[in-house]
Amino acid sequence: MTVKDKVIVVGGGPVGALAALYTARRGYEVEVYEFRDDPNAPSASEGKLALIPVTISERGFRAVENANVPGLMEDISRHSLPVHSRMVHTRDKNGDLKETSMPYSSNGDRIHIMQRTSIGQRILLALSKEPNAKVFFDHKLVTCDLRNKTATFENVKWKPQDGGLMESTENMKVTEQTSKDAERTKSVTYDYIIGADGAHSAIRKQLMRETNVDYEQHYVDVLWCDFYLPPGPKGQRKLDEAHLHVWPDKERVFIVLPEVDGSARGGMVAPINEFRRLKEHPEELEVFFDSSYPGVIPDLMSAESVKEQFFRRDHLSLMSIKCGKIGWEDSCVLLGDSSHTMPPFYGMGMNTGLEDVRVFFEDFVDPAHRENVYSSINTFCPKGVTKAYTDYRIPDVQAMTDIASDHFEELKEGVPGPAVIARKRVESELQKHVPGLDYVPMYSRIVFGHERFSVALKKDAQQKILFAGILASLCALCVAMLVRAGAGVM
Repeated sequence: MTVKDKVIVVGGGPVGALAALYTARRGYEVEVYEFRDDPNAPSASEGKLALIPVTISERGFRAVENANVPGLMEDISRHSLPVHSRMVHTRDKNGDLKETSMPYSSNGDRIHIMQRTSIGQRILLALSKEPNAKVFFDHKLVTCDLRNKTATFENVKWKPQDGGLMESTENMKVTEQTSKDAERTKSVTYDYIIGADGAHSAIRKQLMRETNVDYEQHYVDVLWCDFYLPPGPKGQRKLDEAHLHVWPDKERVFIVLPEVDGSARGGMVAPINEFRRLKEHPEELEVFFDSSYPGVIPDLMSAESVKEQFFRRDHLSLMSIKCGKIGWEDSCVLLGDSSHTMPPFYGMGMNTGLEDVRVFFEDFVDPAHRENVYSSINTFCPKGVTKAYTDYRIPDVQAMTDIASDHFEELKEGVPGPAVIARKRVESELQKHVPGLDYVPMYSRIVFGHERFSVALKKDAQQKILFAGILASLCALCVAMLVRAGAGVM
């Protein structure tokens, strides 16, 4: 009797869980090893963590939907909050608070906001129903031998728990070595390994030991501090739920995403030296917020709450990572943040990772099985598939990383100037009335479309040339009309 390949996934976040789900649904044995504990388990240290809220858009939804798990898409949609616009909070020339709504698209397209752990929880719950899937929490990768296809994990407690698993995950197939004489390490053999273990990927580090990998890491000269904004005393929302809210201020920005339970999750982004100054002079925090993020204090949080959270929570570095190689022969691939890390300003980090999973399976693994009659169905990844995927995907994820990094400038700007507003209006009209031009704003191509990121970037460059030509023609027409009018007067 032939046995299908065994696949292990390192990392049990949304990307790793989805990769395992795609694998299990194709009939392969799959094991997920996650460094942290069960996301449904209460944690005493949760309040200290720096959390960046997530949005899920068309690319992410498509990846989840194509897992073909009945009810999964509906479950995720039910626990998300659709928003159609960005609300920019500033002061007018008289010093009064001002709100400016900026729709994401002229077609009413929406992004969806979710609590950070929510999507991962739901994919893991779907995975728990697959008979050929196992999930091991609190397992840290110690070593990985890519040549001999073995990995060793240490059983750890990543953070303290108060109680066991919640009822919703009682049936999760989890290995928890709790007896005193339990072995602390576990060696695993595999046929294929998927590294979905985040920006500080241990699998990526091992890959870099085995082969030459062009690697670029860039830190943004800012830090992120997470803030929780509770609902009002009667559970009412303090912010319009149909908007993502932004307070721009030169080199800093405050971003707030409303959540389904009436609360909101915000992030303060400011230069590193400003964080240091505020830590040394906490008495300046309230004045700083009033100047940079008007209305946050006291409308959304008290000064005491801002100070308490600022000093209690981690201050998170933001960085981008590009890799020149994201696979090893026909036995290893990197997906998600392990292969590309981007700042959160475009809201596309998780969406890109989820799309990695769909593209890898649907565009490379599945076609290889259909087209290669000599490939055994028991082999998870036919020869040449990993290289073909990495050669195809690297230009796209590197393009998206650049796009996300550049978007910080737009967020800091807040409400664009008259020239940019005029350009956006012309773009909207061209998109509506001249569909043959395929003139689509960059944001819509990235967030609401499905074409390759590298293609979207090239089309945006072409559109800028086209727009410059249109603008030059309009200016020439205006000059000609003025000349003609002047000649008529004479």
